[in-house]
Amino acid sequence: MAFEAIHALVRTAAERSPGRRAVSSPERTLTYAALENAANRLAGRLSAAGVGPGHLVPVLTANRDETIIAILAVLKIGAVFVPVDLAAPEARNGGILAGTAAGHAIVQGAAAEEFCGTHLPGARLLCADVGDPDQDTLDAEAVRHIPAADDPCYVMHTSGSTGRPKGIVGRLGAIDHYIRWETALLGAQDGWRVSHLTSPAFDAMLRDLFVPLANGGTVVIPPPDLLLDPPGLLRWIDAERIQLVHCVPSIFRGLASVDGLELQHLSCIAMSGERLSPADAARWFERYGERVRLLNLYGPSETTMTKTYRFVTAEDTQAASIPIGRPMPETEVLLLDAAGRPCREGRMGEIYLRTPHRSLGYRDLPEETAAAFVTNPLTGDPADVVYRTGDFGRLLATGELEYIGRKDHQVKVGGVRIELGEVESVLRTHPAVRDAAVVVHEQPDGASSLCAFLELSSPSDNDEIRRHVAQRLLPSAVPAVLVPLDQLPRTISGKIDRRALPVPVVPAAQNDQEVVPPRTPTEKALARLWEELLPVAEVGVRQDFFDMGGHSLLVMTMLSRLRAEFGVEVHLQAFLTAPTIEALAGQLEEALASEPDQSEELLDALTDVAGGAR
Repeated sequence: MAFEAIHALVRTAAERSPGRRAVSSPERTLTYAALENAANRLAGRLSAAGVGPGHLVPVLTANRDETIIAILAVLKIGAVFVPVDLAAPEARNGGILAGTAAGHAIVQGAAAEEFCGTHLPGARLLCADVGDPDQDTLDAEAVRHIPAADDPCYVMHTSGSTGRPKGIVGRLGAIDHYIRWETALLGAQDGWRVSHLTSPAFDAMLRDLFVPLANGGTVVIPPPDLLLDPPGLLRWIDAERIQLVHCVPSIFRGLASVDGLELQHLSCIAMSGERLSPADAARWFERYGERVRLLNLYGPSETTMTKTYRFVTAEDTQAASIPIGRPMPETEVLLLDAAGRPCREGRMGEIYLRTPHRSLGYRDLPEETAAAFVTNPLTGDPADVVYRTGDFGRLLATGELEYIGRKDHQVKVGGVRIELGEVESVLRTHPAVRDAAVVVHEQPDGASSLCAFLELSSPSDNDEIRRHVAQRLLPSAVPAVLVPLDQLPRTISGKIDRRALPVPVVPAAQNDQEVVPPRTPTEKALARLWEELLPVAEVGVRQDFFDMGGHSLLVMTMLSRLRAEFGVEVHLQAFLTAPTIEALAGQLEEALASEPDQSEELLDALTDVAGGAR
């Protein structure tokens, strides 16, 4: 397949249908002509300001449509976009910006301008000019750069073991290869409407943007905060006639718990970033059958988005895990043992990925790049480079790959890759923390959260330590559970002995409130549910959900369970206002009062779950 720059494919779609909708957001709708013209104007201003091929250009925009304009503009002049998610912690974003040492940035809003002024002093700031959003006449392209497949085009940041995010440098040809492959696999075409749910700071968002834009489709951007509301998100997907959704399995878990919709337009949900639970797929098939395809994807950002795939079947839901499938074209999976030899069928080995469409490595980190992008152990040819994923897998009798787990301390929570060493490093910067060990705690429903075991040098409040971490790391990297220990277990060499760490359980000392036990059938039913979801053995009706290790993904699961098991819908904002069993029970009992025809049935269900008698 001959290389064609991804922004050139967008330009071709615009020439074919300039008046067609390219982007639909809560703020506005942009035709292809309006999108292209806005990107051309910004590209011309960047070029006139001295930005050229290879220059880094941070992008800080709250509105996703302006992010798309900025990305296209940067690509048109051969520069490198560095997307920054304004919802991420300021300390993280500040480190990313300062590390670019960029002379120019694309911003939107006073807050973004002030932030850039602090961390990129002296940089020239430009704004994306949307212009006439209804424009359907395509202007001539003002800036022309001749791109090559190996040109760097973006820097996406992931966790680093030193506590400083690592910048992965993307290759232009790799985007083109992936987008055209997925387009052919799914049959994407003119008019397809694709949701944009992914943070701009992760390479997975490139699928959201370019699968539709390279094919004359529409990028559809949801209202803010809809990701935390599974019923609302699925209703939005249905109402907006979305045909393709890319998301992490944690988001899918919430969607799979919602029924009552026809989803006539939805064609495929493509998932990556963490393990897809067979139980979640089973719930989806029970509600919606197999008309909507579920696509399981695997692959690290270092090899550009994903590199293996499998369409999930109903039979997969009976297995212990869902395979991650076979490699996409121009990709080879090597499964090697500790000696670098190929593993036989059924034997576990480390996954290496061989593809010309990998990234260009880590920016300004040659040693880490050399450690991850290595000579193929099977050929010994220095020109034959493979990416060592650190993941373990097993080759099945079908020839497909099964994912086993991580080799090191790098994990994924909520689809976001997290280096446990980075979390530990940030914890140790707190004055009361002498040392820390962070592990992944898997919930009964397959969701994951982080548990931090702390060796303290002085007494400290867990909430204060958690706030310290939240100011410096992504939300998914903030430990849900903090467990103080007198001393961390260590090996004879002095290293932390992770195998000797206790099972993550929140000690009673983490909550100074008097524990009030559940009193009514409603409270008892809720307590039973919370004890299943949270890493605690016993809960009180006035204890805060989040203080006991809860997080946003568990909130989604809990609300979905209430809806599925009791037929009651509790609104997310109402729960967040008072996240206790006592308050939640009050909301359920209000629902009982407002639905007298269902009250007896619901009360019986609650009583059965609670194990009590009316």
